[in-house]
Amino acid sequence: MTGYGNRFSSGKIRAAVYRRLYLDPDILIINPLRPLWEVNLRGNVFAASAHTSITEATNFVKRVRLGTDHDNFNSGIILIDLVKARQLVKIDEVFHHVEEFKDELILPDQDVFNVLYGKNTLAVDDVLWNYDARNYFNYLVRSTSKHNMNWGMQNTAILHFCGKNKPWNPSYDDLFFGVLYKHYMNITTR
Repeated sequence: MTGYGNRFSSGKIRAAVYRRLYLDPDILIINPLRPLWEVNLRGNVFAASAHTSITEATNFVKRVRLGTDHDNFNSGIILIDLVKARQLVKIDEVFHHVEEFKDELILPDQDVFNVLYGKNTLAVDDVLWNYDARNYFNYLVRSTSKHNMNWGMQNTAILHFCGKNKPWNPSYDDLFFGVLYKHYMNITTR
């Protein structure tokens, strides 16, 4: 999604892009994205989800490993204020960080994003905007059974098939979201 605003220049109207929503290709959108698009960034440059309650120990380890004092954001779905990002993001800084820490980067894009821009990121609820499809039972337990399959189908906007196991591979054996993915895949091939 791209946000536009009108600007007048020499009597002509031209569109200015001011927002962008980055989406990984391993997602399934099952409900509207407009509420995410319209989220108030509260002065932040980015909005993203951290899978904190599900992997709190992992999140802590990532903080220590990356030397950050904020939650570890998943870089698969990121809302970006382009006006502020154009001021903040310096490509030389990104390349320098990659070169300096290339042997320590486990999830390169995510690690670099968290170290350089995590402090400029608003946390949004992962159960709505970046639901990790591998962790259905964790979401269920965390919500004391509220976030069941029916709730997810009505409320979750983005299912993210994180990790190496993907639903388009024949070996994918997730009975919950794999079936849903294959249903949508069959619809698009008809």
